[in-house]
Amino acid sequence: MADALGLLREYAAQVRGAGRNSRLYLGGMFLFGVGQSIFALLFNLYLRDHGLSDAGIGQILSKISLGAAVAALPAAFLFRRVPARTLLVAGSALAALGYVLQSSLTEPELLLLVSFLTGMVLTVFRLSIAPVVMKESAAERRPFLFSASFGVFFLSAILGSAVGGALPHLFHLIAPESGQALRWSLFGAAAVTLSSGLAFLAMRPAATRSEAPGALEQIRDLLEIDWALHAKLILPSAMIGLGAGLIIPFLNLYFRDRFGLSEAAIGILFSVMQGFMVAGNLFGPAVSRRLGLVGGVVATQLASVPFMMVLALSHAYPLVVLSFFLRGGLMNMNQPLVSHFAMEVVPERDHAITNSLLSLSWFLAWTVSADIGGALIERKGYGEPLLIAAALYVGASILYWIFFRNVPEARLPRAEVEIPEA
Repeated sequence: MADALGLLREYAAQVRGAGRNSRLYLGGMFLFGVGQSIFALLFNLYLRDHGLSDAGIGQILSKISLGAAVAALPAAFLFRRVPARTLLVAGSALAALGYVLQSSLTEPELLLLVSFLTGMVLTVFRLSIAPVVMKESAAERRPFLFSASFGVFFLSAILGSAVGGALPHLFHLIAPESGQALRWSLFGAAAVTLSSGLAFLAMRPAATRSEAPGALEQIRDLLEIDWALHAKLILPSAMIGLGAGLIIPFLNLYFRDRFGLSEAAIGILFSVMQGFMVAGNLFGPAVSRRLGLVGGVVATQLASVPFMMVLALSHAYPLVVLSFFLRGGLMNMNQPLVSHFAMEVVPERDHAITNSLLSLSWFLAWTVSADIGGALIERKGYGEPLLIAAALYVGASILYWIFFRNVPEARLPRAEVEIPEA
């Protein structure tokens, strides 16, 4: 306990000393994360309330991830040419507009188009962490800022899930119909998302700008990377994305359909689950110290599989809820480890491209499987997608171990893995 408190105090001191722009960035990302979490919790409940089938919901969710995949590489190159402050302010406004349109449109074609475009915008925030932290903080503070950036997302998700579950009940006071209350709640998510732009706008522009690489140079960098190594990094990531896309976007519907939970109860469950994810993130370095980066990734992924099987096969509510929490915590332990390992095994100049390619593979896989998952759930229920996802997690873990178990970076000295860079 004393060690944990000491670590938290050191985090706070490092963030305070990191500079005004870094603190504003973290504040803006927190607000953005709250808005995104509210919207993610309620959006497919809203779509179901308006009569969309599970297959139709899956198509819409897959277009969001397709947009994110399409924008992954261009966004990485964009951060090398356009100030992060400009991109984040514009992204906040466009994401809020996308949320409003997704909550208002009824024509399926327009809804699919807006979902795709919104997914493209959301990629900016996912890929902003590395360029902002590298530019706005000194080298000795960067590990803390990287970790704090991920931590802010998890903390915002806890608050967003709790608020998202409560908002429909609040709006029932002025909009008795369930669909209308959900729509106003989604508008609230858009307003919170828009407010994040104020924090980003308050960031000071960079005093000097380094010469940005030209388009031809960036294309050359992409062509010259070690594609054999990147294929090994990408394949397990894509398999995890395939498994996750089959079921993760539908877990709120899972609890509504299987146990009849209200929006408020689902919000509380997801809020607590995010707490387990925060704990998983904090315990990740301890796991890597004992097992190494690769061993930690494989162990935590495999440990989550039995809990996915419980979700698939059990109707015992307490057991299912516990499994839901533990699965989220275990899978989240490996996210910083996967990112850290990838950054260790590729040259520094390839970090941005590698990060983008991993995001691209994840979102493309999620796009395919979210579409399939909605159709599977509509025909077969939730058990089959969960079991297929568990099998994909096992396969990805085996491949990761085969590919990287003998790589020197798989086990780093103790001091280097105290706080993994993501």
